Amino acid sequence: MEPKKSIFKYALGIILGVLALAGVCSISGCGGGGGSSSGEVSSTTPVPTPKPAPVIPDITPTDTNGVGLPLHVRQYIEATHPNSAKERAALFQYAKVVEAALVDAQDKVKSVQHGREADLAITCLVYTFGSVEAMDKPQVELKSVILNTDERIKAYFAYNDKLGGEVFHGTPYDQRASTCAVNPSTLPN
Repeated sequence: MEPKKSIFKYALGIILGVLALAGVCSISGCGGGGGSSSGEVSSTTPVPTPKPAPVIPDITPTDTNGVGLPLHVRQYIEATHPNSAKERAALFQYAKVVEAALVDAQDKVKSVQHGREADLAITCLVYTFGSVEAMDKPQVELKSVILNTDERIKAYFAYNDKLGGEVFHGTPYDQRASTCAVNPSTLPN
C-alpha cells in the first residue's frame, strides 16, 4: 500500500504546483499594479519608446565621392558629416559596399567579394574615425539609413547568410590607410 500512497502524494504535489503556477500567472496577467482591464496603462508600467529614424535633411549632395549612391544616403552622409571630407569618403565607401551587397545578395561568389570589401571599408572607417568606438555609431546609423525597407533588410540578411564560414584576414595596423578607396592624405580635413 505504501507505493500507492507515494504516487498519490507525488500526483497531488504536481497538481497543486500547476494550480499555484496558473494562479500566479493569472494574477500577474492583470498588470500587477491594480490597473483595470480596460486597456489603460499603469503609470508605473514603462512604455517602450521606439528609436526615431535618423532625420535626413533635404540638401543637394555636392561630394562627388557619393556618386552612385541613393540620394537619401548621400544626403544623410553629407548632412551628418559636413566638416570632414575624410569621414564622408570613408562612409561613402562603406555605403557603396553595402549597396552592392544588397544587389548581389543571392550570389555566393559576389557576396563573399562584397564581404572582403566590407571588411576593408570597416577598417577604413576605424582608421578615419580613430577607433572602433568612434566609428561604431556613425556606421550603425548609416546602415539603418541604407536598410530602410523590409526588402532591403531581407536582402542584407541573404547577403550575410552567404558569408557563413568565410574568414576575412585583417589589415596590419600600419597599413590601415591603404584600405580606404580614397587616400585620406589627399583630403583636406
